[in-house]
Amino acid sequence: MTYFRRVESVKGGRSWPSLCSVEAGGVGFCLSALGTGSYSETERRRVRENDEGDRPGRLSAVMRFLAHMRESASEQELVEALIQAAAVWYDLDARAYRRELNGRFVLEAWLPGADMTNAPHELDVLPLLSADGPTHISAIAELEQLGWQSEQGELLLLPIVSGDQVRRLIAVTGVIEREIESTLILVCRSAGTVLDQLEAHRAQEIEARLAARMTAMRGNFQACVRAVIGEYVAVMDAAGARVVVRRQMERPVTLYSTGGEAWATEPIPSIDPGAAEFHMDRMVFGFGLGNEATAVIELLASPDRPFSLGRARTARVGAEVLRTWLSGLSVGASQRGADPRVQQAPASPPFEEAMKEELSRATRLSLSGGVLVASVPGAKIPDPRVMSVIIQTVRGELRSSDLLGQLSTGEIAAVLVRTSAEGVAIAAVRVRQRLDALARQRRVPPVVVGHALYPAGVGGSPVALVARARREAGLLFS
Repeated sequence: MTYFRRVESVKGGRSWPSLCSVEAGGVGFCLSALGTGSYSETERRRVRENDEGDRPGRLSAVMRFLAHMRESASEQELVEALIQAAAVWYDLDARAYRRELNGRFVLEAWLPGADMTNAPHELDVLPLLSADGPTHISAIAELEQLGWQSEQGELLLLPIVSGDQVRRLIAVTGVIEREIESTLILVCRSAGTVLDQLEAHRAQEIEARLAARMTAMRGNFQACVRAVIGEYVAVMDAAGARVVVRRQMERPVTLYSTGGEAWATEPIPSIDPGAAEFHMDRMVFGFGLGNEATAVIELLASPDRPFSLGRARTARVGAEVLRTWLSGLSVGASQRGADPRVQQAPASPPFEEAMKEELSRATRLSLSGGVLVASVPGAKIPDPRVMSVIIQTVRGELRSSDLLGQLSTGEIAAVLVRTSAEGVAIAAVRVRQRLDALARQRRVPPVVVGHALYPAGVGGSPVALVARARREAGLLFS
């Protein structure tokens, strides 16, 4: 485990706090002594020497720092270390800016004791930036327009890119030697990789938390909805949330709403499936759930804690988990005649009821079709993360008119409407091959897929069709 403590070092006649990493057990190194492995004042002084004779020592310090960055526990810790390193290696007064959702950059980190009177607390420089390299601003008029009152005549903006976006800037004033600039570019690019790793770690955390909540769900439909979406709101530290499901020719149904009655009664945003809107006070996601249903997920920020770019990325990951989960519940959200402001629970398992309605319609209209069932043998309680992947895979092989959902047993089922026997068999083979490929990649355990037909006029019950599909798949317990 690594943590940081501050120590005082002397630089340029002033006292500068420096970051030291301390490993568990007291073993570690000081940032101002990188490349030496020592805490002695002699080594600190040698590393701070900026003459040519100390170049190997500084390069060694840089290499050790690049390795050390991977252990950063947070973005804040990472940028503070970058600022300290620039001061220790090259006597640079650097500042770090964080990109907000509105595209502006706000001051995030600077050297303790630095004179901040000439540095703006916000920068509107997004159109000037390049994700591929630094930006040099030397014109006095441009500097003044940015609010930077510098006597050193040049501003260097070094981007830190994560997820194909400039997420942070390191700003340095004064003319920088080419070799120093190249080193700083390398460090900033490595920092972007660390930001990607931190982002991936946060995504895994939110997926695990939501999956754990789904696994532990007990009670009726609405209690499960409150538990799962409530966990999402807690992870995002949001002030409120609203989840609405729509189906064609039916009134929208609000599955979840919290954050104030006035907000809950606002018009539902019109947003296309797959689209997202990000604002500092609100985020909106649109999703297609299959079965001709769509969902809108909204998050409301606290007035004192607006949404950041990092929280927006985390919100997208969590919303995608919810989308997959809602795909199996979308039919339950389409209760006819429901008041969109009233949260109700379905009287029967939602997907079985949808199957029953479709089979009754097929009998009345003399339509043919089939049922697919995907099951994980031996899984008494299906892992929500595994089932999410299975749902997405099956949906990708179906038409938009086909029904897809999760049975009360936890298995995935699909109703292929108006399909011939040959079409049902081809779809079953296609789904089976895709799931087998995922099993070979160890993304899901082995999944068995069976199918059953309902000929015109002999629809049969959902229970009978599912049992026949299980038997066709070789599931002897059916």
